[in-house]
Amino acid sequence: MNMDINTCLETTKDYRVIALYSHLIPLFITLVVSCFVYFKSNKSLLCRLFISFALFFCLWLLGDVIIWTSNNYNLVTFFWAPLDYINVIFFLLGVYFFVVLERGKDISHWFKLLLLAISLPAWWITITYQSIPEFYQPVCEAFNSEFLTQYKLYVEVLAIAFIFFYAIYLFFRSERSKRWQITIVSSALILFYATFSVTEYISSQTGIYEINLFSLFVLPVFLFMIIYSITNLEIFKIRLIGSQLLAYLLIIMVGSQFFFLQNSTAKALTIVTFILSLGFGVLLVRSAKREEEARIKIEKLAGQLEKANVELKDLDRQKDELISIVSHQLNTPVTSVMWNLEMMLDGDMGQVTEEQKKQLETMQSVTKDLADLVSMMLDVSRIQLGRMKVDRTEVNLSEFFHDILLVIDPKAEQKKQKFAKNIPADLPVAMLDKRLMRMTLENLLTNAVKYTPEGGTVTLSVEAKNGKLRYEVRDTGFGIPKAEQGKIFGKLFRASNIQTQEGNGLGLFAAKGAVEAQGGSIRFESEEGKGTTFYVELPITAPEGPKK
Repeated sequence: MNMDINTCLETTKDYRVIALYSHLIPLFITLVVSCFVYFKSNKSLLCRLFISFALFFCLWLLGDVIIWTSNNYNLVTFFWAPLDYINVIFFLLGVYFFVVLERGKDISHWFKLLLLAISLPAWWITITYQSIPEFYQPVCEAFNSEFLTQYKLYVEVLAIAFIFFYAIYLFFRSERSKRWQITIVSSALILFYATFSVTEYISSQTGIYEINLFSLFVLPVFLFMIIYSITNLEIFKIRLIGSQLLAYLLIIMVGSQFFFLQNSTAKALTIVTFILSLGFGVLLVRSAKREEEARIKIEKLAGQLEKANVELKDLDRQKDELISIVSHQLNTPVTSVMWNLEMMLDGDMGQVTEEQKKQLETMQSVTKDLADLVSMMLDVSRIQLGRMKVDRTEVNLSEFFHDILLVIDPKAEQKKQKFAKNIPADLPVAMLDKRLMRMTLENLLTNAVKYTPEGGTVTLSVEAKNGKLRYEVRDTGFGIPKAEQGKIFGKLFRASNIQTQEGNGLGLFAAKGAVEAQGGSIRFESEEGKGTTFYVELPITAPEGPKK
């Protein structure tokens, strides 16, 4: 049959200029955004999905503009046939993109299979040449497959509804900081899809296909919202200068239409679109400028902070080294003084009077406290420098706890406290560091006595089973304020309600380091005004054999 290839051109000649500009503006903007995302982003899955979505939309725009402006009948039919299938694909890709964006990871295989299954009917109808059963050449109008037209509409409605309800679901489950991103991205997609879908439906029902052209004048506004989402929200980590560039391009492209259009309706739509684009553009540019200035300031401060942090870490390391050296140097003379005092008290250096003995015992007590402090400082510096050494030896646990009680009993009696002991008689021999164990338990018990008022109760409970030594130290003392409990194992920290009591804030820090160095754990429970309980668990390593 002989067909006049100029029929389509004659039919659409009144709308060619409108068609060119209504299609070329979104096409140009979408391509610029896609290129910008591709070259500036990290090529992530989200980036690839957005580019795929954008390219399918560009394919649709290209095919539709050729239908409106080409003077070749065969070319028109060629591009008309796959438009519905392309339409379905970029709607489904939009859903895929939105879910990955908000979840922060890829969708499941079942979800992918579902999206693929939804696209298959449109794909099959298209490749079997059923998408356009007939083409009426005198008015350049195709008769689309009724099934495909309805199916495409269902897919569009389903996609819009899914994004809408999924966005609401995410909005109420997300942190406040992420809600703005969910709102702006979902709104942009929904408005974009709804405008596109509703105008297509109206034009197909009324046969007035020019409605599609006028609706495309509004699409740049929604594209602008998507641009804002990509740049200002940094979905693809693109620098803010990109948002300024795209805003200027959008305003220039939309404004340039006014000088080429003759139709008054088209001019009115162009003016409205231009005003909206200008308003959004100014808003975006100002926002971008503020954020860029803030970014530069933050980056500068971050650099200064990082430099200061490195210097502080170096100073802290030097301080720990100094404390370690000083503590080590102090340890020798203090130990020597203690030995000499003990020899004097034993009479090895001659008889001493009762008055002299009292003075020597006082000096011995003070020197022991000093020795304990020096030892504590050494342990703290070793923990800080990662040099805590564990010297495992056979420890007779029954004897160990008996020796500890000899130290703590007098302190509890002095404060008229009840000191309860729940210690089994048949405790095993364990391979542990006796010095670290003693330092930990003595510190916990001393603190319990110190921070429990007169007449209070201190309880030590011990058990050994399943290869673990567990003990707890419970008191009925001041307790630890709830707001401060997270800092209790910090170096030099002392709770606000015990500031009047003597202490250095190193004991619990050292105790935690000593327990963890042996592969154990320490925790506590406390209520202000009612007391504190510390729980310690240590692994018992069976000795290779008894020493002979």
